Amino acid sequence: MLRRTWHSPTAMTWCSLAVRLSTVVLVLPVVLVLFAPAEVALWQLFATLAVLALMLDFGLAPTLARLLAFARGGSPLEGMRYGLLAGAPSALAVPISAPAQGQAALTLMSTLRWLYPRLALALVALVALLGTWALQIPVAQVADANEAWLAWALVVLSTGVALWGGAYAAALQGMDRIAVMRRWEVATGLAQMLSVFAVLAAGCDLLALVATYQVWVVLGALRNVWLLRRLHPELFTQPPQANPLALQVLWAPAWRSGLGVLLCQGAIQLSGVVYSQLAPAAEVAAYLIALRVASMVSLFSQAPFYSKLPRLAELQAGGQRAEQLRLARRGMGLAYAAFVPGMLLVAFAAQPFLAFIGSQTPFVSPGLWAVLALALFAERFGAMHLQLYSLTNHILWHLANGMAGLVMVVTAALVYPHAQLYAFPVAMLLAYGGVYATYAAWHSRRAFGLQLLAFESRTALPALVALLAGLALSLWWSQAL
Repeated sequence: MLRRTWHSPTAMTWCSLAVRLSTVVLVLPVVLVLFAPAEVALWQLFATLAVLALMLDFGLAPTLARLLAFARGGSPLEGMRYGLLAGAPSALAVPISAPAQGQAALTLMSTLRWLYPRLALALVALVALLGTWALQIPVAQVADANEAWLAWALVVLSTGVALWGGAYAAALQGMDRIAVMRRWEVATGLAQMLSVFAVLAAGCDLLALVATYQVWVVLGALRNVWLLRRLHPELFTQPPQANPLALQVLWAPAWRSGLGVLLCQGAIQLSGVVYSQLAPAAEVAAYLIALRVASMVSLFSQAPFYSKLPRLAELQAGGQRAEQLRLARRGMGLAYAAFVPGMLLVAFAAQPFLAFIGSQTPFVSPGLWAVLALALFAERFGAMHLQLYSLTNHILWHLANGMAGLVMVVTAALVYPHAQLYAFPVAMLLAYGGVYATYAAWHSRRAFGLQLLAFESRTALPALVALLAGLALSLWWSQAL
């Protein structure tokens, strides 16, 4: 059992996410007690802007992971291109010799090693410009603006390094080295958490807290480079150079997935940045904390399904449909089984816990959390179906997320004058539940011949019923207190 757990991508991904979640759960209460709401809001804005920056890689990281898995499953580089254009799973399963499979992986990595340093430099400049503009009002509300700007400079530089290192993390996933990568993430995450506690125990300020966090971001990127070199030195035998076919194969699906993530996931994160321009620091901090916690629960729930994507891509390349759908359904069911308890735990425990520790920053209302939880449930449903469909290498992320993002922005703009903060989660729920989830499920059903009701009767439907019942109980309980 221990051996299976040690080598399980899902178990190790959960361990890695558990450490990251523990850092939030254990460190955040201390920060809420020690720092003023304006400083808490600024700290959370730094994290939000860093997440937005990492979304600007145009979807290259997940595309690289998927294409490396295709190469391992038997598809040459040329077959990936035709598979994309045709949108047909069978086009990927082109008979190819093992040396040619290896050449496809080498060419992809050589191209990414040429591309990512240039991309990171360009995005650092862009994030520095736009982020500095967005932080003008929040920085003006803290006691020491100079230290706040210096902390922002550290975030910008370390995020550039993290973006560069993203190519190597994606390569480890594509080469099905998820378990070992996650084990190292656990070690790094524990070291980061201990370092942060040491800084807080010493009574250091916001600048020291940010610097400690970001040092481990840089070390994490360097760790992934070292791991890939140690596990797959053959991927570094070619010098970094741009291969036209590799760029074509990468770019066509990458810009679609990248634009899609930016339009939808980016819209969620951007809601916090927009709200920081409109509301007092305490209200901004409360919303950003709720958004951070909800995102962490959602991220934690991704592990059972997303850790199986390399294997699902291999099965797709090999045409093993029955095994592929069995594995996908199991991963989806486990993802919901992690999502629902996490959201309900926050619904019941967040407000009493913050009151118990004497936090200077409040939490959002139970009603707002309930709407946010339902919106992110719909997002998880749609995202997993969209990932399943993307195994055909026909990428529709830009359309699904673009339509949802447009609905989200328009709805938030129309509702905000009447509902203020509620406008953002309501817009998310309408966009994800009404557009994104429906569009993604329709495409995966058509591509894989799913009987959707039968498929979801053992996955999404029981989870949704449990979530609705739990949220209703939490609303009643909050009124009874």
